[in-house]
Amino acid sequence: MSIDQRYTARRDVTMMIPVVDALTGAVVGRVGNLCATGLQVVRGNATSTEPLQPGALYQWAFALPTELGGGQVECGVEVMWNGNDAGRGGNLVGARFILIDPATMERIAQWCEAGERAPA
Repeated sequence: MSIDQRYTARRDVTMMIPVVDALTGAVVGRVGNLCATGLQVVRGNATSTEPLQPGALYQWAFALPTELGGGQVECGVEVMWNGNDAGRGGNLVGARFILIDPATMERIAQWCEAGERAPA
């Protein structure tokens, strides 16, 4: 696996992990999947109805999945895209990390890599 693939490999998150706007306390949605460079947010359970526009910057907080060791993450993100997927619960938002603890980024990369190696 190349370095680029290692940091872009993503893994679905099946737990209900809320993503919270760290400045307002509003729930933005829930984590749909994670990779070392960003996350997908499912907005079906959002308390914030504010649209998340591509190019907008936010400060979000969320818990890491328990199989990743748990713990709270606060990060800066840039919204890259948004769209709809009825199968995943409605509006989806893709965001890239612009500020995240490097050790957390590495933990996420290792977790995603382990998920790709796991038997289906």
